[in-house]
Amino acid sequence: MDETVDERLGAYAELVRKWAPRVNLIAAGDLEHLEARHIEDSLRALPLVTEAPEGPGIDLGSGAGLPGVPLAIAEPGRHWRMLEPRAKRAAFLEEVARELGLTYEVIRLTAQEAAHDRAFARVHAVATARALAPPEEAASLLRPLLAPDGVGILFLGADAALPEGAEAAVPGLAIIGP
Repeated sequence: MDETVDERLGAYAELVRKWAPRVNLIAAGDLEHLEARHIEDSLRALPLVTEAPEGPGIDLGSGAGLPGVPLAIAEPGRHWRMLEPRAKRAAFLEEVARELGLTYEVIRLTAQEAAHDRAFARVHAVATARALAPPEEAASLLRPLLAPDGVGILFLGADAALPEGAEAAVPGLAIIGP
């Protein structure tokens, strides 16, 4: 990654650290390991994102912006949407966009609400979910937001089983089709 990407990822990490105590973005114990445990982990999906068809990306349950913000920083040519229904976390995501000059949208809807909205249902080339719900449930939330040729990327815990119809991409990541 180029220096600008690294600088923006560093600035993002500082914003997470600044806001975390006020907004409960990530566990306090994880702040010390934010880059390795959260940002680098999020970027494991980057090769899958860059190989996905052209079109918008959406990060379900963005919360602290993981994996959506690191992916938006690393893949700025893709239009990103951060789906986050909670007001304080959505405000944090909007502040990150302002501070870092990112152009993603923050959408204050749940995945279920977005699935029933024509502006969001079946239109995304890529959709991501990390720590959103158990794998089978997360997969069912991703699918309705994917375009017919879209790619869902689901982050899995170490002991998690692949959801039905999913393929293992690399350890800890599953590919979900629409």
